[in-house]
Amino acid sequence: MMKQLSFAKNVVMSNFTRLSFPYKLTYVTTYKCQSRCLVCDIWKKDPVGELTLEEIQQFFKKSNKFAWIDITGGEVFLRKDIVQIVKAMIDNCKNLFMIHIPTNSLMPSIIEKRVREILELNPKYFTVTCSLDGPPELNDKLRGIPGDFDKVIETYKRLSSIKSKNLKVFIGFTLSHLNKGTFKETYEAVKKEIPGIKPNDFHMNVIHLSEHYYSNQNVDVGNKQDFIQEVEHFRKMRINEFGPIPYLEHKYLKLVKKYIETGKTPITCQALAASVFIDSYGDIYPCSIYSRKLANIKDINYDLEAYWKTEEIKTIRKEIEEGKCPHCWTPCEAYQSILAKIGRA
Repeated sequence: MMKQLSFAKNVVMSNFTRLSFPYKLTYVTTYKCQSRCLVCDIWKKDPVGELTLEEIQQFFKKSNKFAWIDITGGEVFLRKDIVQIVKAMIDNCKNLFMIHIPTNSLMPSIIEKRVREILELNPKYFTVTCSLDGPPELNDKLRGIPGDFDKVIETYKRLSSIKSKNLKVFIGFTLSHLNKGTFKETYEAVKKEIPGIKPNDFHMNVIHLSEHYYSNQNVDVGNKQDFIQEVEHFRKMRINEFGPIPYLEHKYLKLVKKYIETGKTPITCQALAASVFIDSYGDIYPCSIYSRKLANIKDINYDLEAYWKTEEIKTIRKEIEEGKCPHCWTPCEAYQSILAKIGRA
């Protein structure tokens, strides 16, 4: 209950002021990835010199006021020490309420084993998103791995079979010009394998470009106007549910149209106000899209709180408030922005 209240307090305060410490962290554990996605070039990176477990532990000992952590990659579960990493987060961040991990689902048995081990650490609210970008043949083509669709289905089934009130599993669909108009077919293909699945068990987000994260700045995203119809169709498929995740999903999808039509973030972004992005080398960025390197956690003695209060960070935050950034509407950045505009977004 105390973690939930602390999280709620952060959300409420973010509606009125810049927080003294970010409650949301997006942390890249590794850029290693077995997928060969056509719209993301993370897999082309040669990650050398990523943070060690000891360095990660040192960071969370000193920077331990996060309430929500997105643990991402690359493929998160390629880190053999991922359970120890999560343990460092939970042990040190006493008010940690939400942990989210996306996965390419290519190692079903290992992923299940690691998720069960993480659950033994008793995370408060733990979600895993299995990435899937189309019906079988198209998905495997887009993600560059024969049999990828079947791996996602197996991983989802394995994780869904885990009986834990702390775990929620979703399927994540990234909408691009390469799979537009295929969500219904994708859903029907998944439902054939998992009869009980519902549209609300899917997340949909729109493709974004990022030089420092996805390394896909040269990818042609096509005509985004074509995305609006697909997003609206998905919205109509969903049923109204109560809870933080359905609320965020509803608001995110509702504002996609405005983002596509204007090319601008539809509400004030919370980057460097309530959230921050740190990659697997320890480099700090405002978010997953804005490729402006700020510092490295090793250079600030692993103390994000002290660095958070510097004029450098405050100045860049002001620039973001004024719209002097690339603009985006990716869930990694949108959700906390929505929460900072409760009742107004």
